[in-house]
Amino acid sequence: MFDRIRRGVGINMGPGPSQTETQSTGVMNDLNEMTTLSWETRLQCFVGCFILSVFCSLCSTALLFAGKIAGFCILVSLGSILSIGGTCFLMGPFKQLQKMFEPTRLIATVVYITMIVLTLIAGLVLHNGALALIFVIGQYIAMAWYSISYIPFARDFVSKLLCSCFD
Repeated sequence: MFDRIRRGVGINMGPGPSQTETQSTGVMNDLNEMTTLSWETRLQCFVGCFILSVFCSLCSTALLFAGKIAGFCILVSLGSILSIGGTCFLMGPFKQLQKMFEPTRLIATVVYITMIVLTLIAGLVLHNGALALIFVIGQYIAMAWYSISYIPFARDFVSKLLCSCFD
């Protein structure tokens, strides 16, 4: 089962690079070797980040109803960052960044990160709960759009579905 997940995510656990390849990569290879985790550890860290992300989102809802806008914005944004961080454990941080900024995901990534920043500004600087809530909704929409970019033809399907709803 773990092998299928690994292949689906794009992690190659085959034999390591040759001696000449290892010498030519230098610092990046040393960094990679120091941070290499087993597949089981990566999966556990991913699940841990996912659980913490859900916990932050649930706690933020309680803070929203309590009228604590700053705490709400911080926890929602932390939950979003943990979501991204969790996938870094599966793919590795460099591959995650490469995939995030591929042309097919670039707009969704920029909108997602912008919404996180705007949520924090609306809650911590402006103290505007309605605006913060709008930005949080934007975060979730951007994250959903980003997530479905990994499923072949899912964006086309969702686009056609939404267009048919509004016709």
